[in-house]
Amino acid sequence: MIRSIHKIKNNFSINLKHYSTLSSGTRNNNNINNNSINNNNNINNNNNNNNNNNNNNNNNINNNINNNINNNNNNINNNNNTNNINNINKKSFNVIGIETSCDDTSIGIVNSEGKILAEYSKPQWLLHKAHNGIVPLIASEAHQNEIDNAIKKTLDKAGMTMNDIDVIAVTTGPGMAKSLEVGLNKAKELHREFKKPFCSVNHMEGHSLVVRMEDHSIEFPFLTVLVSGGHSQILICNGVSNYQLIGNTLDDSIGEALDKAARIIGCPYGQVWDGQRLIENIHGGQAIEILASKGDPNSYHFSLPLNGSKNCDFSFSGIKSSLSRLVKEIKLKSSITNTTTTAETTTTTTTTTKTNSSIIDKNELSFIDQCNLAASFQNIAFNHLEHRIKKSLDWYYNLKSPKEMKKELKLKVTGVKPPIKTIKREPLKGIVISGGVSKNKDLRKRLNYIGKQYKLPIYFPRPELCNDNGIMIAWAGVEMFKKGLTAEDPEKVIYLPVWPLDLNPKQIFDSNLKEKDKQIRNNWYTDIIKKYGNQE
Repeated sequence: MIRSIHKIKNNFSINLKHYSTLSSGTRNNNNINNNSINNNNNINNNNNNNNNNNNNNNNNINNNINNNINNNNNNINNNNNTNNINNINKKSFNVIGIETSCDDTSIGIVNSEGKILAEYSKPQWLLHKAHNGIVPLIASEAHQNEIDNAIKKTLDKAGMTMNDIDVIAVTTGPGMAKSLEVGLNKAKELHREFKKPFCSVNHMEGHSLVVRMEDHSIEFPFLTVLVSGGHSQILICNGVSNYQLIGNTLDDSIGEALDKAARIIGCPYGQVWDGQRLIENIHGGQAIEILASKGDPNSYHFSLPLNGSKNCDFSFSGIKSSLSRLVKEIKLKSSITNTTTTAETTTTTTTTTKTNSSIIDKNELSFIDQCNLAASFQNIAFNHLEHRIKKSLDWYYNLKSPKEMKKELKLKVTGVKPPIKTIKREPLKGIVISGGVSKNKDLRKRLNYIGKQYKLPIYFPRPELCNDNGIMIAWAGVEMFKKGLTAEDPEKVIYLPVWPLDLNPKQIFDSNLKEKDKQIRNNWYTDIIKKYGNQE
């Protein structure tokens, strides 16, 4: 899960705002436009005709993009895949999953029936605590130091050796570049030694598909909602590695917003004081959930983001900024009140009360203020999420809002026929909610209600499978292998810090972005290709 990144000056670090934006997928929804992908294909298909007008640099970039998509999205040699499948003459086969996209070294082994055979995860809380955020270089070094031990321990837990493993699956994006590199290099090393089929897994697809490991009855297509520290996306999952992007964040992901909210109201990195004890090694979103359970969600008002927008995108930066201003106002009022009281009082009695703020800031909020702020912020963030999901479902099923129905009624009265935009789509088989934020109990309760409203079953992974884990990568490997989606040449597979699930997103709604901002987002993916595309 992508968390706040501590900025350091070295060749391997990634700027906080640049990286957090890259790895969430708004970032990814506008990262590749239709023209970018179509032009790449045109360049490859018409090399001898029209490419003379392109400069060499652009050709190299476009070719790199195609190579990355071919390698990382597993553009397959069918004969090779058929041989891979035939070589596994078992009713059930075993897959090892390697996940190092951020700050947890996680390995999982599952079989093709969905049974978890072993798992191991090594977090890095203590390494990053001193920096109040994840340091990419420290994270990658920790992965490098732990990866061999993690694989050995997982195999030992399962009572297996690599000879018992049939398929290797590894996260190759999106995520932190040097962390991804550690996992990918280890997977290649195992492939060279043991000659196993190789699946290059998109981290977000791991989150999306893991519910099918626990419930084989879940069929395609379904609406998938990815809510984590790095991603806020709504997609239609039509099948394995087949997605249509519906909505994405224009700025922060919901997990990132919750993490930053925890810091704004005074929670130290990885900690929260719940009124009785200090709870450690938790993400900011969990800290907000704990405090929110003790607060009043109606204490403070926040405006609903993008309430009048025509699309299904998210925006969390506005409510985060509102929270920051609100906290400053509360602290200022508290400071003025304390100063006045001190001046008017001749005898002062001091009472010490521990709060989250007191751990890091003398100008502290009261514990009840923290709880009420957390509850109010969580409430508006989840209201926004609900609003966007409902809008997506209304779009999918051609359901009209009261405002749209009123507009059509006026047109009918005047004798004008309203435009027909009805598109029949295959009924959804359910709604899948995944990612670290999906553990939140209040969110689960709210989204279960949406499922009932739209008469759709709603699926959540069990809480321990919501955070980044090797199990979900191994299961994605199972699904991909069954479809023949293995890398033709694993040595050519590269890692992609930015890797959208929908490689060719269509403009299905009016965008809230200015043309300048659209171009910036379109460049994010190609910038990554320039930097990492030639590394094989």
